[in-house]
Amino acid sequence: MELRIMAPALRVLTVLFVLVVLSWTALPAAAQEDLPSGPYDPIRRDSLGTRLVNGATPYPVGARKLEVLFTHRFQEAVQKGDSHDLWGLDSGSDVGIGIGVGLTRKLDLSLYRASFQEDFEIASKFLIFEQAPRLPVTISLRAGADLLRRPGVQDPGRPFFQLLLARQIVPGVNLLLSPSWVRDTPQLRNTFNVPVGLTFPLPHDYLVEVEAVPRNHSLDASRTAWHAALSKQVGGHIFKIVFGNSRATTVDQMLGGDSAADFETRDVRLGFNLVRYFGF
Repeated sequence: MELRIMAPALRVLTVLFVLVVLSWTALPAAAQEDLPSGPYDPIRRDSLGTRLVNGATPYPVGARKLEVLFTHRFQEAVQKGDSHDLWGLDSGSDVGIGIGVGLTRKLDLSLYRASFQEDFEIASKFLIFEQAPRLPVTISLRAGADLLRRPGVQDPGRPFFQLLLARQIVPGVNLLLSPSWVRDTPQLRNTFNVPVGLTFPLPHDYLVEVEAVPRNHSLDASRTAWHAALSKQVGGHIFKIVFGNSRATTVDQMLGGDSAADFETRDVRLGFNLVRYFGF
């Protein structure tokens, strides 16, 4: 059983390694080091981190850096509570703990564990190139697998691939697209979706981050998952206060709009993300 569960992850990581080598060797020297107009000069990134609210951004951890991630989502929707349970804040919660390691400036490895269904997400991300004056978009490849450890879960090994795109329009305003495929969700198989994200700035270096995962029209029970966060970077930390309808934080639970935790489009749940970076 253990070998059958791990096999999808090993296959995905092997394919990713091949893609990394092919992508790097296929890039022209101008994209790798210098542009025709002079030295390679990527734009200054906004403080998005490696994930927006739940979905991945195209930015890796960074060379010789360690990322520690905590996510927290209250289970009860605000509108379903009252003053007796503080509008859901006394309810149970889904907690996620993750770690990411920057192997190089362009390549990282990450492991994230969500308490819901004991879902482990192992992934690797490779930055193909970053937005610069002659390169109008940041592009990365991400591949991995979700491995569900709770007994009784069908198809516990769920590999996925993602093409991660970001375009900074002006500082603080970013548009993100993530064409993604996962082999299994709670009710679907071979699911493709395109999560979208948008950020815009507020005074005092705050960012508002919005993301949405469209519903899958082949499943009546599928819902559009949406989230918004108020984000601020303070030193080596990124703090995010999160509002959204779904509790899902892993690719398999969010991509089909059919999270096993169940949610409605109009639900509003509270939560937060805390990210800490270390150098080594």
